[in-house]
Amino acid sequence: MNRFLLKVLGLSGLLLGGCATVVDAQAPAVPEYVIRPALQPSHRADLMYQVLLAELAGKRDHLDVALTNYQQAATASNDPRIAERAAMLALIMKDNATALDLARRWQALDPGSEQAQQALALALLRNGREDEAMASLDAVRGAARAKDKQQGFATVASLLSQMDDKQAALRVMRRLRDRYPREAYAQYYYAMLAAAADEREQALISLKEALDRNPKLVSAHLLRTRILLDQGERDAALAGLAKAVAAIPRDRSLRMDYARLLVDAGQLDKARREFAILLNQNPKDTDSLYALGVLASETRQFDLAESYFLDLIKRNTRLADAYFELGRIEEQREDYGKANEWYARVTSDDRYLTAQMRMGVVLAKAGDTAAVSQHFDTLRRKDPKNSINLYLAEAEALREGERYQEAFDTLDRALALHTDDKDLLYARALVAEQLGRVDVLERDLRAILASDPKNGQALNALGYTLADRTDRYQEALGYIEQALVLLPEDAAVLDSMGWVQYRLGDNAKALQYLRQAYQRNPDAEIAAHLSEVLWVSGQREEAKKIWREALTKTPNSPHLRKLQERLGW
Repeated sequence: MNRFLLKVLGLSGLLLGGCATVVDAQAPAVPEYVIRPALQPSHRADLMYQVLLAELAGKRDHLDVALTNYQQAATASNDPRIAERAAMLALIMKDNATALDLARRWQALDPGSEQAQQALALALLRNGREDEAMASLDAVRGAARAKDKQQGFATVASLLSQMDDKQAALRVMRRLRDRYPREAYAQYYYAMLAAAADEREQALISLKEALDRNPKLVSAHLLRTRILLDQGERDAALAGLAKAVAAIPRDRSLRMDYARLLVDAGQLDKARREFAILLNQNPKDTDSLYALGVLASETRQFDLAESYFLDLIKRNTRLADAYFELGRIEEQREDYGKANEWYARVTSDDRYLTAQMRMGVVLAKAGDTAAVSQHFDTLRRKDPKNSINLYLAEAEALREGERYQEAFDTLDRALALHTDDKDLLYARALVAEQLGRVDVLERDLRAILASDPKNGQALNALGYTLADRTDRYQEALGYIEQALVLLPEDAAVLDSMGWVQYRLGDNAKALQYLRQAYQRNPDAEIAAHLSEVLWVSGQREEAKKIWREALTKTPNSPHLRKLQERLGW
């Protein structure tokens, strides 16, 4: 990394021929206290030697030696270019005292340089001289107003983001914002730095001020959405984006984010409308075309979905995605021969393994488990370094094909070759749970935890299974509490906590966690848990509504079907 930084600084580009001009008597006038007498030839040679030493030291990653020599050269020379190299290197090395001294010299030698003013401002800030820095920051802002097209606040915020002390950066930006309270960009960049300092409420307040002044400030809408999502407030994020899209209907980034968030919230019809608008606004928008295909496939409109993906193929774009999705369509139509033909056309690295795994699933669904084994054995022979991942893919294919014993046996064989591999142990534990082998699940997960006691996924899986399959609820609670500390935002862990609270008889607390889980990931199993607890808590209309929405998305979910049978819906 150091060589890259030196190259960026241009240390290797300081030509020896330039050293004569470094000490030219015609150098720009500078304040009297920094002017040096013209160097004699012998001194000029010394300066050239120091520059060479600095450059060679930098190329060998000896940055401290490079800085020492550049500092000495900068002190001896009136050329602002050497002062610039020295000051920038000191800033990168975070030698703050030296950086300040050199930045002052650079700015004095070249008072009209915007870069020198920025370096001085940053050096002052890093040395805790906030009052002095404010004058420099105002100068930086004034010089950058026309260039960054954001009243200079983008340039100032970029400087402040280079401070390690995020609270100090925020404090300085607050002072600058308060000088210009009616500037939307001052409010926006304060919010950006507040978000970086984990001061989300302050950020949201400042974003409201920014949007009150400029309702069409797209970056403010996007930042507000990100903060709300980080806080788990998806409904508020959706409402805000809906208003933003209405106010700025032609902005692609806003509408795209809105459409994707609608998908995440399970509002597929609304999402489809937004993607259709995007495609209408730009017929060449292949991302929206692909999204429309996926949404049509999700709602089982297979003919419509097929037309979108074939259109992508005709345009010769996103081919791997199109082939894969066409394979998924044929798989759901149960035309397994056609499905495998499409999957076989996927050759790109990012989709290849998944497509091969789907081919295994298709063979498993067709009941040809011998062909599944042969398929993955062939892949392992071709790619022995990827053996573990291919065993995991084979087991997942058999599991999805409801061939649980065969999946268990596959993982047994894999573990005989790759003893104590955590991923294989975890996968076998999951299959063991589906076979009712709680003893194997517990043994495998405890083996993982013995070597990795802070494995949140293993803690969660053990806790959830004990809560779901046994009456060891207090023990289950202990594991899930540990998982929640490690993975506080994880939907699966929140779901487990809700489920164990339900088992312990605390329905109110169970609903609190299950709602959080469902908001983060409205999958079928979480929907089934939330629906059940709502039902037994007397909130039956909401229970049926959530269950129906989930069933529309995943009609073959065993969790939703079992709940239907158990409650007689």
